[in-house]
Amino acid sequence: MMPIIINSTTAPIGAVIFLHGLGADGFNLKDIFARPQLNKIRFILPHAPYQPVTINQGFEMRAWYDLYDLSLKKDEDELGMERSSLIIQKLIEEQISLGIPSEKIIIGGFSQGAAMSFYLGLKYHKKLGGIAALSGYLPLKEKLTGPIKKELINMPIFMAHGLYDNVIDIQIADNSYKKLLKKFNSAIFEKYPIGHEICEKEIDDLSIFLNHSLS
Repeated sequence: MMPIIINSTTAPIGAVIFLHGLGADGFNLKDIFARPQLNKIRFILPHAPYQPVTINQGFEMRAWYDLYDLSLKKDEDELGMERSSLIIQKLIEEQISLGIPSEKIIIGGFSQGAAMSFYLGLKYHKKLGGIAALSGYLPLKEKLTGPIKKELINMPIFMAHGLYDNVIDIQIADNSYKKLLKKFNSAIFEKYPIGHEICEKEIDDLSIFLNHSLS
C-alpha cells in the first residue's frame, strides 16, 4: 500500500516521515497531521508490512519488526528493524530527489514507530532534521548510542510519553532519554497525564517542535 501524503499548502519548509504503532497503519495518524498549524510541512505516513508478532501469539499484523516482550529485556529484532529501515530510507531519498535536503527531513513515530525512528535516525548515513518519538523507546541502546558522528550531537530530538502508559512503561522511556542525554545536546522529554495515546497538548508541543526544527 502506498504511503499517505499530506502536502503543505505552500512550498514545504521540510518533510516529516511519521511511523505508526504496532497493528495500526498510516491512516491512524492522518487527522493529527492535517491540522492548520502544520500546513507548511509535507507529511509522509507509510504502512508497515504484515508479519507474525511473537508477543501477540504469532498473529500476523502490520509491524515494523517482531516484538518478543514489553519489558524489552529479551533480544530485540534488529534484523526486522533493518529490513523496515530500507523501506523508510527509500521514502527519505524520494523527498531528497524532490528537492528537500536531508537536514529538512524529520523521522518520527508512535510506539513501535517511535523506536524505528530512533533506529533509522541515529544510523542514517546523512544528517536528518531531527527525531520525534511519541510513546516509544530507544531500541538497541548500546549499539545506537555507541560512537556517534559529531554532526549528530546537536540533532533535535523530541520525546513524549504518557505518565500512565500501561504498554510501554514511562520508566523505559525515561531510561531511554537519560541514555540520549549523555550523547545529544538537543534532546527534550515531555510527559503527559495520559496512557498509551496522544493528547491535544502533546500535538501542540509536537507542532512547535516540528515547525521550529524545520524553519
